[in-house]
Amino acid sequence: MKPILGLAGEGKISEVRVLNDAEYEEYKRAVMRLLRFSSDQQLFLIVRLNYEDFRKLLDQYFWEYIKNPSMSWPRVERMTLNINRHILNYLSTVRMFLDHSEANLKERYGKDSQRVKRFKDACSYAYDNNFSYRFLYRLRNYAQHCGLPLGVLTLHSKAVGPSPEDIHHSLTIRFNRDELLRKYKLWGTQLKKEVQKLPSEIEINPHVAEMMKCLEKINLTLFEDDLPELIQSAKNVQKLVTETRGMPGVPCILWLENVVRTQEGKVERLNVHIEWIPTHLVEMIIPNTEVRGI
Repeated sequence: MKPILGLAGEGKISEVRVLNDAEYEEYKRAVMRLLRFSSDQQLFLIVRLNYEDFRKLLDQYFWEYIKNPSMSWPRVERMTLNINRHILNYLSTVRMFLDHSEANLKERYGKDSQRVKRFKDACSYAYDNNFSYRFLYRLRNYAQHCGLPLGVLTLHSKAVGPSPEDIHHSLTIRFNRDELLRKYKLWGTQLKKEVQKLPSEIEINPHVAEMMKCLEKINLTLFEDDLPELIQSAKNVQKLVTETRGMPGVPCILWLENVVRTQEGKVERLNVHIEWIPTHLVEMIIPNTEVRGI
């Protein structure tokens, strides 16, 4: 029984060609490398999804407000609660990502390894050199010990011209600076001084976006040593899938078992095992690429 590069879809299975043992082993090694990378990236992807959900929610509420500026107390309360929920989800998963990533690196490479040192250095650099990162890092601790920092939702419309269409709308979520300082005492001396210099109402949106930029750089340290091998693995899978370009169906590996043929040699009955080719993993390593088009 030999592995066969094939296509499956819409109730039809077609063969492209038989793979030799060396080709299939190379393919399996490549997929295993990519699968481990994907597994290691799960927590960071959750962080990114929570960030994207937060941004989408703000956009949704902004356009809803433009369509219907009339605000009732229950509507504002529901919007504020939902926005704070998304912020809390984001901050919680950020901390989980940082803690679990460090633990995984220590388990896999040793607590004194260069990989652990590089990751911790990246985290320290982000904390020491980016106010938004260290502010939100401590804000997560505030939420854990003092409860959700209730943000104030501000919706504002201002006429900027004579026409009814000349109206500027804005939506922001702000935290009360003095409340943050009063309820939480573990900001640290330096950060406390920095927070004291902020406006009395702190707009949180820009800080969330800035922290995400820092996390992207921190995440890179988790796999940058493996990147050449990962790119080669992605190219190996990509090369195989490219052979199916222009053909209908989803690329896969077929295993044909218990083949029964007629006297004329036609297949009368068989069992087919389908092993789907994870093209999405190729796109994680080589983004903005049409896998079957190269």
